[in-house]
Amino acid sequence: MSPPRLVELDALRGFAALAVALYHFTAEYSDLYGHTVPLWEMRFGKYGVQLFFAISGFVILMSLERVERARDFVWSRAARLYPSYWTAVALTFTVVTLFGLPEREFSLQTALVNLTMFHELLRVPHVDTVYWTLTIELSFYLLMFVLAYTRTLPRIIPLFIVLVVLQTVAELAAQAAGMTFLARLASRPHLQYFALGVLAFKQSRGEVSLPSALVLVAVSFAHEVLVGSEAPAAVFPVVLGISHALSRGWLRWLTWRPLLFMGFISYPFYLVHQNIGYVIIRRLEAAAWRPEAAIAVAMTVGLLLAIVITYGIEQPALRAFRQWRRKAGARAAVPSHLA
Repeated sequence: MSPPRLVELDALRGFAALAVALYHFTAEYSDLYGHTVPLWEMRFGKYGVQLFFAISGFVILMSLERVERARDFVWSRAARLYPSYWTAVALTFTVVTLFGLPEREFSLQTALVNLTMFHELLRVPHVDTVYWTLTIELSFYLLMFVLAYTRTLPRIIPLFIVLVVLQTVAELAAQAAGMTFLARLASRPHLQYFALGVLAFKQSRGEVSLPSALVLVAVSFAHEVLVGSEAPAAVFPVVLGISHALSRGWLRWLTWRPLLFMGFISYPFYLVHQNIGYVIIRRLEAAAWRPEAAIAVAMTVGLLLAIVITYGIEQPALRAFRQWRRKAGARAAVPSHLA
């Protein structure tokens, strides 16, 4: 079976991004600052993050199988992630500094450390709390790079079985010893959700046996039952079902253009929507706007910023990287006596 087309992945990204944003603007905003009048809260939207992790498992393994050298994967990921991220950090820091947002205002030094994307490892606070997922994504990319570099990707399913078991045991041991920091550190990889995407990709290629698939799903679900994570255990079978449907090509009906476009701009949107949106909602509700109208404006601004970043920063950076790689490849192909 041929792998599912990227159109499904874009649609799922778009859905996950919208779900997370609606959670932030309704439920989390209500918890943090309180809306001026009660409104429906999309609390389940926060679990769009777990869907993002599964999508990453699928996409990153697919990407690694397309590159000739593991180091090319590193450079392509950096070109994809950092330009938009740097722009988002600068925008969020500027808006929050100028207009204020209680408990979310940070120093310039903190913002500069955030630019590394490794700031959480240094225990530096996030300029925008959505960045907590980026450290997890980078850890997964590093793991996948190591597997590609050591040429162990063909054994990725048994390796993930072992890694998820080790993650679970490490968390349980740290909890039993009362070492909360180590327990939290052990839980950060979220391998149980990346595993679903990895499994879905291998299933789409017909490269995994049913027993191996069942064992990986079992140990991943056991993690959610025995240890837990950022999401309730009930979220796991939902993401599993979506991942399985993706592997079978059952989601190819997801061709609604607005959702596909949302997926295309989902990364910049995810980076800029939260704190900037909170600033807008607070200002508008203070001016006697209805929460629903304030949320609509915040969502619109987030979308517009994401479009500008996608077409003005992200895509030019990717084109520049591809052009550089083509030129580097052409130079490498020239015999040394002709160079």
